[in-house]
Amino acid sequence: MSLRELARAAGIDADYVSWRGEPTSASDESIRQALAALAPDLGVDVTAPDTRDAIVRLDERRWAERVPPVIVAWDGELEVAMRVRADVDGPWQLDVALETGGVHVTDSGTLFALPADSHAHPGGIVHCIRRARISLGAHALGYHELRWQIGDVTGDALVISAPTRAYGAPGTFQRRWGVFAPVYGLASQTSGQAGDLGTLRRLVEAVDARGGSYVATLPLLAGFLDEPYSFSPYSPASKLFWNELYLDLPRFAAALELEVPAAPAGPYPALIDYRAQYAWRRPIIDRLARAFFAEPGRRGAVDAWASKHGVFDYAAFRAIGEAQRAGWRHWPAELQNGTKLARSRADAVAMGADGDRVDSHVFAQWAMQSQLAALHGQPVSLYLDLPVGVSMDAYEVWRWRRLFLTDLAAGAPPDALFLGGQNWGLPPMSPIALRRGRYKYFIDCVRHHMRVAGMLRIDHVMGLFRLYCIPAGRPATDGVYLRYAADDLLAIVTLESRRAKCAVAGEDLGTVPDHVRPAMAKHGFYRLHVGQWAFPHEVGRASDASPAGAIASLDTHDTATFAGWWNGADIADAHDLALIDAQQAHDQRATRERVKTALLALSPPSPLSDLERAMYGATAELANGPADVVLVALDDLVLEPVPHNVPGTSSERPNWQRRVPGWETVLDDNKAPPAAAAAIAAVSAARRRS
Repeated sequence: MSLRELARAAGIDADYVSWRGEPTSASDESIRQALAALAPDLGVDVTAPDTRDAIVRLDERRWAERVPPVIVAWDGELEVAMRVRADVDGPWQLDVALETGGVHVTDSGTLFALPADSHAHPGGIVHCIRRARISLGAHALGYHELRWQIGDVTGDALVISAPTRAYGAPGTFQRRWGVFAPVYGLASQTSGQAGDLGTLRRLVEAVDARGGSYVATLPLLAGFLDEPYSFSPYSPASKLFWNELYLDLPRFAAALELEVPAAPAGPYPALIDYRAQYAWRRPIIDRLARAFFAEPGRRGAVDAWASKHGVFDYAAFRAIGEAQRAGWRHWPAELQNGTKLARSRADAVAMGADGDRVDSHVFAQWAMQSQLAALHGQPVSLYLDLPVGVSMDAYEVWRWRRLFLTDLAAGAPPDALFLGGQNWGLPPMSPIALRRGRYKYFIDCVRHHMRVAGMLRIDHVMGLFRLYCIPAGRPATDGVYLRYAADDLLAIVTLESRRAKCAVAGEDLGTVPDHVRPAMAKHGFYRLHVGQWAFPHEVGRASDASPAGAIASLDTHDTATFAGWWNGADIADAHDLALIDAQQAHDQRATRERVKTALLALSPPSPLSDLERAMYGATAELANGPADVVLVALDDLVLEPVPHNVPGTSSERPNWQRRVPGWETVLDDNKAPPAAAAAIAAVSAARRRS
């Protein structure tokens, strides 16, 4: 038996179809490294030269697991597949203890009424699968406990009873619209170099006044803004906690009847200096925390909240990291390995954290949650983004080391834009450890966002099914796919969506397996549509229509802005980064000119410039299309040519550091530039909120 057969048995796909539709295979070395990374969770020596023995052992372990650790009951209909010896004849019983109380019992008579199938001979003994069905009822949604007995063996499993479709699935509401802008780009005189929740609130109010439904933004998750220093929103310090950089300081200070220092006088550097912004804001947060906790009666309520949501442990992690001025991998051994979970301030201090720093981080998380919650439930909802993973230095990797495969890095295989593939440097979660832990971490991540969002965008939604991973030291072109139990993850998302009344979008751009989009449609996920990829190539033709059930926009944070596209800045960037050669750049510019001519033909003559006319016309065309939701980027309205991010780059381009010029006036009829005012008027007229 081959190394690739062993990989498949271990949940690794080493062979896949490339973006060109061609069979592609990872090297033997990458497969071995991926197997070694999974070995502790597999419980079998998969690194030995004899792959046949390892495959046999994996098969035996699979059949020895009589009932899967997690079972999905779609709309309350539970089917339990039990792996048993064919000669077993003894007591059989399944009890489902519901989350809300009560027990459903199924006895052995029901079990034997269903056929046996899937015979196998692990260890030379005939085994088969027997299936039992239990109807919990469509309203019995939640996380339930299955207790089973097969012969004289007992065990338990998690039952996820979930609705088939997420809340607010496509077609539920009338056509809506919103705007997109990263919070860091919404700088103002009071917020300093970068925006905050105060400026976000002002944008929400402006969108509300124009009849919009959403304000979409990039992840608002915790970041490292001192040492270590990593401000990318897609490489967060945690997916369970917020970024205190965005706290609306004046609003909280007013509630405490305190004055806060004004933002440092400008002019600011062209790009956001997060370290300087944090250095100004951190002492203010410390001062607010001291004043807040000085008032009798406040600490008890906040401590109870912090203990419930794991905030003390996170605060201890951050406080220790600040004292060490380094990521956890560079801490002394006794701190690297952690201790028991800190559930109180005293626990955090006992771990070695400074008590005042713990207070400051607890206060900051409570204040951020409070301010985000205040924005929730309004006519305009936040459209938040759940990133794929976390930084290698992140809190979760420190606390739950076995959950992450630190010898692998998540990324993307080669595609038309990045022939060299992409390595995002994010440690993937072990599919085995994640499932064995009953998905608690994933559930907590989803809940954290859905508590305050009206829609959650799942970045790289293909990662719910499989994730491209690159072993350490290998090129990004030589990765493998890790398979995840997609039904489990989809069920968690639909259940939490229904409970929180939060719709779900899946970022389905890039290399998308054939089965992903049908699954998204089945479970009520919105898909994405990028307008600039659908523009006409001939005069007289319209753009390709956005599909119904989509969230449509002219561009994304990972593409050129409309003005950048119009000017060919993305082509120049690709050439500068050696992603295309001179001839390819020339050919792409020629094609671009044809598309621009076709696009202009769709817009009536006006005093606007060609760029303004095209932006207005493309936006209006999108708004009048069939997409359920249209998002308009503030960058496009102000004709900003520089993108927020150039995928596949880090230090090569100033990613995630650009402010949105003129954002405060772009939704104001009296102050907005003519093209922006016309575009918003067209969108609002096409998609009036009821």
